[in-house]
Amino acid sequence: MCVVYALYERRSIPVPTITLSDTTYAKLKAAAEPFVDTEDSVASRALDLLLERKGISLNGKHFGNGHAGASDKVVRLSVGTRDLTHTRLLSATVGGTEFHRPDWNSLLRDMHIMARKQLGSFEAVRKSSGANLKQGRFESDGYRYLPEADLSIQGCDSNHSCERAFNLAKAMNLPLSVSFEWRNKDEASHPGQSGLIEWQPEKK
Repeated sequence: MCVVYALYERRSIPVPTITLSDTTYAKLKAAAEPFVDTEDSVASRALDLLLERKGISLNGKHFGNGHAGASDKVVRLSVGTRDLTHTRLLSATVGGTEFHRPDWNSLLRDMHIMARKQLGSFEAVRKSSGANLKQGRFESDGYRYLPEADLSIQGCDSNHSCERAFNLAKAMNLPLSVSFEWRNKDEASHPGQSGLIEWQPEKK
């Protein structure tokens, strides 16, 4: 069964209707942020990326230069930045492995699970991370138990989550790259723009 919705335009003509396949609509739902996005906002973001890739201008706005991810279109930040308030994590790759649909806190949890396996002990993880950790199960005061690592971690904001994820990447000597976007809020450092933070181990 197809899902149908209308794209509204500020014109005195009939509103066009677009019919989507179940597969395409499932992709829209998968890309949407719950309680924030609508079908229109997800489709708009996807089209922005496509227009940027093609280097197309529309209504006076230029979308890229024909090369997706051009350096002049992405704000590159250093590790330890405090400019991540009002950001949404888009992707994260550590040691060549990409995390599935991450957010800032899930990235932090996954990095701790990985670090416990590689660094070997709770104490080694605690010293490297900088996060608020407790050994074993503890599930109050904002802590979440990670059975794969047998430790509990307290949730934190995007700035601290990112910093601590990079702390662990350095401790494991694994490259880490995160891409994100700032929400269109006046309080955001770069409203509506995309950002990137990367760290690579030094080559010996």
